[in-house]
Amino acid sequence: MFCTIKRAGLSSSRPSDHRIAVIDIGSNSVRLVVFEGAGRFPRVFFNEKVLCGLGRSMSKTGLLNPEGTVLALQTLGRFAILLDDMRVRHVEAVATAAVRNASNGEAFIDQVERSCGFRVRVLSGEDEARLAGLGVLAGIPDAEGIAGDLGGGSLELVHLRDGAVRETVTLPLGPLLMLEDFQADRKAVIARIDEVLAGVDWLDKGRGLPFYAVGGAWRALAKISIAQSGYPLHILHHYTINRRDLDSLCDVVSVMSAPSLNRIPNIPQRRVESLPLAATIMRRVVRATGSDGLVVSALGLREGLVFEAMPDDVRRRDPLLESCHELAEQTGRFPEHAVKLLEWADPLFPGENPVDRRLRHAASMLADVAWQGHPDYRAERVLIEMLYGRFGGLDHRGCALIGLALFVCYGGSLNGGTVNGGVLARDAQSVLSDEDIALAERIGLALRLGQRVSGGTSAALGKSSLELTDEAVVLRVPTRWRMLLGEVPQRRLEALAKALGRRAEVVVD
Repeated sequence: MFCTIKRAGLSSSRPSDHRIAVIDIGSNSVRLVVFEGAGRFPRVFFNEKVLCGLGRSMSKTGLLNPEGTVLALQTLGRFAILLDDMRVRHVEAVATAAVRNASNGEAFIDQVERSCGFRVRVLSGEDEARLAGLGVLAGIPDAEGIAGDLGGGSLELVHLRDGAVRETVTLPLGPLLMLEDFQADRKAVIARIDEVLAGVDWLDKGRGLPFYAVGGAWRALAKISIAQSGYPLHILHHYTINRRDLDSLCDVVSVMSAPSLNRIPNIPQRRVESLPLAATIMRRVVRATGSDGLVVSALGLREGLVFEAMPDDVRRRDPLLESCHELAEQTGRFPEHAVKLLEWADPLFPGENPVDRRLRHAASMLADVAWQGHPDYRAERVLIEMLYGRFGGLDHRGCALIGLALFVCYGGSLNGGTVNGGVLARDAQSVLSDEDIALAERIGLALRLGQRVSGGTSAALGKSSLELTDEAVVLRVPTRWRMLLGEVPQRRLEALAKALGRRAEVVVD
């Protein structure tokens, strides 16, 4: 549970009740993440990581690395000061495998608590695995299969099914524990990995399902995949790799030299040494699970701690729709307009499946969020927000589809043109099918028409309705409200009808 810290240095102004901090003292890194918001998918207010290497050389000495200990204490002292200045009073500080297993781990925790003023909970391996699994579910609620969190000192594996953590295990397969042995005798380490994995009798429950990868080393593997494949969207969360490409990637990276890895963009220097071993572990894990590919989860243990602390009714909410609602509340003029806009456009989407309706609902919520931007850059701004913002429960198809719909809503063209953001729009289109691109355009043009007819207000939107026939897109307005019609709504109706292969028709009755 989150503890409350009180210090004399706290500002007299009232701290935010919805700002909580997670400090993760790991075998390789020490990180502070401050979350803000009481909803299903809290915003990241602050995020800082320092690679301290507490677990480095521990397999030989049984002790926390001396240099890493000094750096960790300095880092945690800095974090304590920042938490004071940010007026954060709800803090959960946890330590994982290195501190748990080191003979001087307890003394280290005592020193941290005395100097920093917050309690530190040493997690068991089972706790680590469970929280990592909850973190995956926080961002990918429908995750089914095996998830793995590769830390410096251990590997946690979790079986996810029906929105819950079912089985967990922690294994002594962290890169910091095995790196020297791996560099000395690769085959012996592979045999050891296989032997340890063979002792987990439920791994085959992941057969034919994705493997959900958590942890910085495995995210670095995904960055290599993005760089090598030329994938246009540099979004790690929910990035997918099929099994064949994953096997090939791991085989290549496992034998790459440090100079070769250093030439790959965006790979942290301090990850380079352990990446070949991380790739080898990945290769053996997916072989043992029979997974059909990889899905990256940017959320893990830290988000799992926050998710676990939420009330059950909050955890059951849709993270995408709640995130969109919060953004609309913060930046939109008429956030209550979204449901009316969604329902108003329903006739244009006969036979719509629940997945696409959810995406259209999200787009409807965000149809007004860029109104404060410069008119020439609103389309680009909203596309960037959608592609690279922080939304839960959304894969890359959903990001691109909603982003393109909003791009069109703000005047962007999917057929070239000179609107700012066109290059990014083409990148988004490249990850969608032709049918999805057409759907995004239809959603965007419908939103654009609805916003213009109504001025963004629910009352005005309720004074009109849409109808889709085999020949026409019909906009109906009662006689008493005919003044809502005009040259601009007419143009937008015609653009929508053209995209649907129909003529535009206005009926006043």
